[in-house]
Amino acid sequence: MSEHSFLPIDFVNRMEQDLGPDFHAFLRSYDENKISALRFNPIKADKAAATAMAGIIKEQVEWSPNGYYYDDESRPGLHPYHQAGVFYIQDASAQLPVEMLSPEPGDYCLDLCAAPGGKSTQIAGYLQGEGILVSNEPMKNRAKILSENIERLGIRNAIVTSEYPDKLAENFIEYFDKIMVDAPCSGEGMFRKNHDACQEWSLESVEMCANRQAEILDRAYEMLVPGGRLCYSTCTFAKLEDEEAVADFISRHPDMSLIKECRLWPHQVKGEGHYAALLEKADDGRGQACRVIRDEISLKKINDKILNDYLIFAKEALNEPIKDNLLLLGDLLYHLPKGCPDFSKLHVLRGGLFLGTLKKNRFEPSHALALALKSDEVKNTFNLSKDSAEIQNFLRGQSLYGDVKDGWTLITVDGYSVGWGKAVKGQIKNHYPKGLRLM
Repeated sequence: MSEHSFLPIDFVNRMEQDLGPDFHAFLRSYDENKISALRFNPIKADKAAATAMAGIIKEQVEWSPNGYYYDDESRPGLHPYHQAGVFYIQDASAQLPVEMLSPEPGDYCLDLCAAPGGKSTQIAGYLQGEGILVSNEPMKNRAKILSENIERLGIRNAIVTSEYPDKLAENFIEYFDKIMVDAPCSGEGMFRKNHDACQEWSLESVEMCANRQAEILDRAYEMLVPGGRLCYSTCTFAKLEDEEAVADFISRHPDMSLIKECRLWPHQVKGEGHYAALLEKADDGRGQACRVIRDEISLKKINDKILNDYLIFAKEALNEPIKDNLLLLGDLLYHLPKGCPDFSKLHVLRGGLFLGTLKKNRFEPSHALALALKSDEVKNTFNLSKDSAEIQNFLRGQSLYGDVKDGWTLITVDGYSVGWGKAVKGQIKNHYPKGLRLM
């Protein structure tokens, strides 16, 4: 087995014992190349997006209606649709847990260990802007990446927090209808994709992960409404972190029942290793009452004089100015989703939709607002083809030229919003963020 020498010997021995006759087929999967997938974002994408990318995407992922496999050589991360948030690059197996959780518009959802954002953005696609999504990541640097992905996909109703589960549980007792717990794990399912993960693995690390997962699950239980559902998932093969972790969780909380569980093996499916279990909390008659008394943030009305520059922008640039549920933090203006919880005691990276910044005698709309808007919501648009030199120039930070009215202009690629420009006498000055520009 020298060709698999990167695999830890203790891992190989355990898998041989667990898999029996399937072991050799499992081991042969490490000789195969990883299989890549992406998922279209239903907040933005339609059937036309898949048609336009027919040369890149291949067959559909069996368990994910918006998921497709692609050839790595096509490099979709460089495609203008990626910058526009039309799709999210995500392993096919990782798309299964949210499909099992089945969020619905209006649900209050929590993604407890959310970075980099694959499952959060998938949940948001099902919510379709209705309900609340709290996307949490305790590690600050990873939470920043999560926030950027929430922004790129044009999600309006997400609150991105960076807290440990016990702090969240203090604020959200029996609050969420659906909870996603994609727990930190030993990462065994990623060994084919990431050989470096092997260096961090040990039997002790598996046990350590299992202990941490138990604590996370217990906090998630406290935040789930009676009658609510929780999906627990990992990218590991260790039963201690998967089936046994779920069984132990149910033994600690007898009102939780296992609805279904699924394990994806790399030698059986097109994707990496993944485990998911869907659980439901028994409704003792308090479920609806918990939903009715959910705390909402109390917003003070902002004086129109303070908002004057924003209101001028909104009147000139938007077909329907956003005026409700506004929150001003310093000079930063946010639009909070309906029913937004009070997050004043939490570390928040993104509260709802960041509209922009009130500057001296002007309002600077945010890139997040551009990505969240559709063409029919603005007065000025300038559309570019995905195959044009102009869209590449725009993503590099260059000005555009065309017949467009003066003022803030939403730049789109095949109709999908990608950023702001500001037109002055036929020249559209580029407002695509410098940190995102292509080299």
